[in-house]
Amino acid sequence: MPSAPGEKDPQVTPRPATGPPLALTHVNATGSPAIDPRLAQQSWPGHVVLLRPCAPWPPHVPVPLLLPQQNVDAMADVAAADVNPAIDSCDEKMLPKVNMLFDGESDAYEFYNAYAEKVGFFVRRSTLWTTSKNIITRRTFVCSREGFREKKKGAKEAKCPRPETRIGCPASLTIRLTANGKYRLTEFVPNHNHQLATASTVHMLKAKKIRRKARAVRENLADDTVSTPEFENEDEAYEFYSMYAGKIGFSVRRASMTVNTENVITRRMFVCSKEGFREKKRGAKRVKNPRPETRTGCPACMVIRLGTNGKYQVTEFVTCHNHQLGAAAASDLVMASGSTENDQDDGVDQAHRSPDDSVHKQNLINGSGTLNSLEGRSCKRYKCTKTPHSGDVGATLEYLQKVQHDNPSFFYAVKSDEDENFTNFFWADSKSIVDFFHFGDVVCFDSGYALQGYDRPFALFTGVNHHKQTVIFGAAIMYDESKEAFKWLLDTFKMAMNGTHPKTLLTDRSVALSEAVAATLPATAHRYCVWQIYQNALQQLSQAFHGSKTLECNFKRCLFDCEDEDEFVTAWKEMLEKYDLEDNQWLEDLFSIKEKWALAYGRDAFYADMKSVQQKESLTSELKKHLSLECDLLNFFEQFERLLCDRRSAEMEADVNANQSTKKPPSMRMLRQAANVYTPSAFKMFEREFELYMDCMLYICGEMGTIFEYRISVEDKPRDHFVKFDSLNSMMNCTCKTFEFIGIPCRHMLKVLDTRNIKDLPIQYIVKRWRKDAKSGSSNGGCAFSFDSDPVSAHIKRYNFLCRMFSIAAARAATAAESFAYMENQSNILMDQIEQVIQTRPPDIADLIGPNCDRTQNSVDNIVAEGIHSHTNFPNGCTDGSLTFPFTLGAGTLDYR
Repeated sequence: MPSAPGEKDPQVTPRPATGPPLALTHVNATGSPAIDPRLAQQSWPGHVVLLRPCAPWPPHVPVPLLLPQQNVDAMADVAAADVNPAIDSCDEKMLPKVNMLFDGESDAYEFYNAYAEKVGFFVRRSTLWTTSKNIITRRTFVCSREGFREKKKGAKEAKCPRPETRIGCPASLTIRLTANGKYRLTEFVPNHNHQLATASTVHMLKAKKIRRKARAVRENLADDTVSTPEFENEDEAYEFYSMYAGKIGFSVRRASMTVNTENVITRRMFVCSKEGFREKKRGAKRVKNPRPETRTGCPACMVIRLGTNGKYQVTEFVTCHNHQLGAAAASDLVMASGSTENDQDDGVDQAHRSPDDSVHKQNLINGSGTLNSLEGRSCKRYKCTKTPHSGDVGATLEYLQKVQHDNPSFFYAVKSDEDENFTNFFWADSKSIVDFFHFGDVVCFDSGYALQGYDRPFALFTGVNHHKQTVIFGAAIMYDESKEAFKWLLDTFKMAMNGTHPKTLLTDRSVALSEAVAATLPATAHRYCVWQIYQNALQQLSQAFHGSKTLECNFKRCLFDCEDEDEFVTAWKEMLEKYDLEDNQWLEDLFSIKEKWALAYGRDAFYADMKSVQQKESLTSELKKHLSLECDLLNFFEQFERLLCDRRSAEMEADVNANQSTKKPPSMRMLRQAANVYTPSAFKMFEREFELYMDCMLYICGEMGTIFEYRISVEDKPRDHFVKFDSLNSMMNCTCKTFEFIGIPCRHMLKVLDTRNIKDLPIQYIVKRWRKDAKSGSSNGGCAFSFDSDPVSAHIKRYNFLCRMFSIAAARAATAAESFAYMENQSNILMDQIEQVIQTRPPDIADLIGPNCDRTQNSVDNIVAEGIHSHTNFPNGCTDGSLTFPFTLGAGTLDYR
């Protein structure tokens, strides 16, 4: 067995005992060995060497430093000594056995620790093996007296050397990571070479005494009737308990915590500020004016643990205090840092308090929704899940104002909370809005910062263009992640896109976001993004992925490759059985909502093959290093603009390559037609379906008038598909829904066309968004723009819409000198015509235009310096009391919604 890090391996191995194999024994009170039938029948691992029993070692006998030859003899004597643990008092469930399974490394440590306390020794962590991502694949726990103290320079010169405690005890327990993400007990050595602590002495040990006392107090005082919510992170739990403490009249502090190998907090305890006792330090008696004692050993606490769903759950909640509580704080001023100690008698036990106090505490937790609901948060810090970094708000406003000054068609909006603090930002330039008109049928709200641990809450609205490249429709910084905040964001996004909503919206799994989508975009199909689910799985199943080389590949196949329902269900069940994941709660919850994310379901909603684009590139990962708090936010905006420029340059390059391709055209007529119309990326999708239709077999099922029904089967596919074909207009419908899902005719439809000798692909099955001329035509998508009846609001909207429309025309005209000259010549003619129209209108319209032109936009510096009070006289505030500032398209336009 390897020694612990920092320890030297023994120079001489122990001498094995001679004679026949012996049954494990323990020494009774008289010193004579007695055979334990349970131990005799136990099947120990073959590598365990069973030593002959001998008299127990005397307790606390220091081992003197020996010369090399003497050390060899002493080690041999140590190996000959063998003390079997007295496990008669141990429960059968507490006995370690080979092939036992543990959910995590800490669970195995707690199990062995509980066994050690029962037997009479202490445990420490020894050697471990990890992967490149710090996932523990093997761990050994040993007795605290394992190994020998390392010899250091000057050890002999020490006047008062520490007593020797390590004597090479062989007792150990080893676990290994398995393919299902659990740890299996592979080696267990029960024997010790020293005397174990007895029941009369073990409770006197300091560590065990403290641990047992705290555990007993919590078990007796914990209130299981208290109902508490789940928390997204540890800060939310702290805010919750701080708010509760302010209502009751005490202050809170963070106590012990447990973290995993990825530095994620798996357990945290919050305690009353008077928990524990002050530690006695050397020289404390010599202090002339000692600080008054404030800690009274109060047992009140709240313990949270990380659940399988990624949220923190309250496992222990103790409401009892052993001191007098202070006055309850006001609900809007409750903060843990603002709580004060009460100078009254601290020795009043909770038993002497009025029973109404306990009822009052329970009502504070369960009665009203103030503390129990994450949505009804009244505390400012509790409502915003993230606090803006110093200077971030000003830097964001400075960037947005500068860009709008340079580009009047730039759109941005700012949201404030009820305390008049800026919380959320959204922006989109004119090119992003134009891209949405062409490719906004599928939008992915990429909030990957929550999964990848960014320091700033940055999110993107993205889509896919006709070259299967990622395009950006808008960006946001979300410090407030409540349901109302998401509703504001989606409403603002829809307003920026002139009221147009996408056909399909892909998001992460979030209850608040799902409710916001249902309220603001009822006509949009809402699905969970499989790419974000995969990113979440990398954290939830990290141990399982590192325990098996093939699990991640099989999981990705279920996510990205299974487009048939039977194929998906079969592959999922095989994965669970193969890797022993049937009891994994996260996978069970994910499978229960498979209709919201699996590609085999919901294929009536257009998807545009978004998953393949996300697998190739992720924009948020490119910006991750610039979202760190160590980087200035203005530097991040520069990197974001550079990323936009690079993406748009790549799109222009793809446009040129698509129109100037020198590749030899295909020989087959339909392929040649598709190559001329589709972009190269879209043609690859069509070509794949065209090649696969050769393996399809067609059977006629029947006909009714002009409608014919066919059954298409493939040899290696267990499920058949049916195609209905109308000979009157060549309309088709297939049960695989590939055309509705991706926009490319499926192999089954192509088989029907070939059977009916149709060599040209019907024009209705060539979707414009995949064509080379996808960006030609009107930029507003043919949708009518509605104006409000309010004349002031209608004027602003007309102005914004015209700025956007003419900026698009200007961008197109600037691409060539001829178009630029034509636009310049026509602008003078257009201005003359506009003046004639205005002069023929009634004068009240001109009066309406005049005052609005005089209302200029204040600078960002003035807004930040003066606060929001000077701007609250504008109409149309939000119903929730918050304020929203969409700054759109040119100076002089402030639209408050």
